[in-house]
Amino acid sequence: MGPNFHQLGPENDYFVDRLFSPDRYAPSFVDTQLDLMVTMGYNIVRTSLDVCVEDCIGSRQGGLRQDYLDNVADFIRRANKRDLLVIITSNDLPRYAGYIPIAEATCCDPFDGYINSHYLSEVGIEQRSRYWTDVVEAFIDREVPLDAIMAYQIRGELFLFPDTPPLSLTGGHVTTANGNTYDMAESQEKRQMVADGVAYWVDRVGAAIKELDPTALITVGLFPPNEPNVWRPDLNRVVPTAAAFEAAAVDFLDIHPYPGYVPLGLMIENLDLDHFSKPVVAGESGGFTFVYDSPRSAASGLQDWQVESCEYGVQGWMFWHWTGTNDHDVWTGTEANGAILRTLAPVNRPDPCIGESFDFFEPNIASRRPVRTSASLTRGELAVDGWNTTVWESGDGPTQWIEIDLGTESTVEAIRLVTSQYPEGDTVHRVLVGASAAQLHQVYEFAGFTHDGDRLEHVFAGPLEHVRFVRVVTTNSPSFVSWREITVLGH
Repeated sequence: MGPNFHQLGPENDYFVDRLFSPDRYAPSFVDTQLDLMVTMGYNIVRTSLDVCVEDCIGSRQGGLRQDYLDNVADFIRRANKRDLLVIITSNDLPRYAGYIPIAEATCCDPFDGYINSHYLSEVGIEQRSRYWTDVVEAFIDREVPLDAIMAYQIRGELFLFPDTPPLSLTGGHVTTANGNTYDMAESQEKRQMVADGVAYWVDRVGAAIKELDPTALITVGLFPPNEPNVWRPDLNRVVPTAAAFEAAAVDFLDIHPYPGYVPLGLMIENLDLDHFSKPVVAGESGGFTFVYDSPRSAASGLQDWQVESCEYGVQGWMFWHWTGTNDHDVWTGTEANGAILRTLAPVNRPDPCIGESFDFFEPNIASRRPVRTSASLTRGELAVDGWNTTVWESGDGPTQWIEIDLGTESTVEAIRLVTSQYPEGDTVHRVLVGASAAQLHQVYEFAGFTHDGDRLEHVFAGPLEHVRFVRVVTTNSPSFVSWREITVLGH
């Protein structure tokens, strides 16, 4: 169990990792953070060679930057002194270092374009192998303790593009680096080309590493494919399933199923882990800010996600990511007094497959409770699943209501609503509570101009006692009535 460790900062239009930048690397900061990881019981840390472009591992004079590699080596030695294992990940072939094909380059017909040529062409495989050979040789030259490197992750997230040759071709035959020929008029043969191609790529690149470090473990990272269960309609990527790596030279598989899209079981189904016999870890899983309202709610949600993943055979976890204030897309481990890192810490939860309750969790007594609705286009339970990305839709305009059964008479201190609304406009939402569904009374009214995704929250002047049922009634809205999330704080 451990974190992903980066130092993110802006570079042009992107956020990049500056951890090993020669102008920014801070050994004292690294020591402080690694010490905290050990104190919390973490035993592994995952970091990246090249989540960067301009100020990165590649030298403008060609080859790899020696001062950059000095910092990577220093980091591994500092982790090793604390008995922390390191997973070293590559995001891409670095710019400026002289490796081709790079992001802007084409390679060799019919593999022109990024990134399919990296995996399917002989040139792409040669360049990736040379990159990793150069990295490992640099470690050896610097006398890095190679046994401190748990694994070389030869691609942080592996995917191909469907609209780049040869996958964009609709006819003809293509022979890939493995010597096999595939018919581009047949979708099944294209899928087989991808599976065969990435397995061959792993074998070749992994062999180049093991020639220098015979005890090395090799892995790749995958986020879930987008079929058969569509979890991101905008995902323009082809991701192989785990089956592609069953006979390939990976020692374990690293999956990246983030909560907030579809249930974990559907992502696991897309990955086809039922037919994969090697160990599986979740090397990235984090709390997106558009999914969770706060680091505390993210901490609770990530614990649930981790516990559930045990049912599917996941054996290791690395959350994204440890610290930083520049990553506005995800709640980091050290925010809210370390809510996430404390929740996932082995010293607090020695068995990661068993959940615990922490005093810093939001006391959301509506979470995953039974729901009734006046009408439903989608399930009412989606409004109390903890994710702002899932929506209960009534399928009709006002007046509509949703009612939550808290299970027992409770004390309610506050209510929070996250709107699902289009178009924007004036709305009225009434909050009713009671000891029984037949005897509800109004305790508050939200009235005003609202937009989709707005957060409406009211803290009651005094706790409401003996409340079992909470109903939200929408009496005015320009939109069909729906909610992203309803949170009831209390005990």
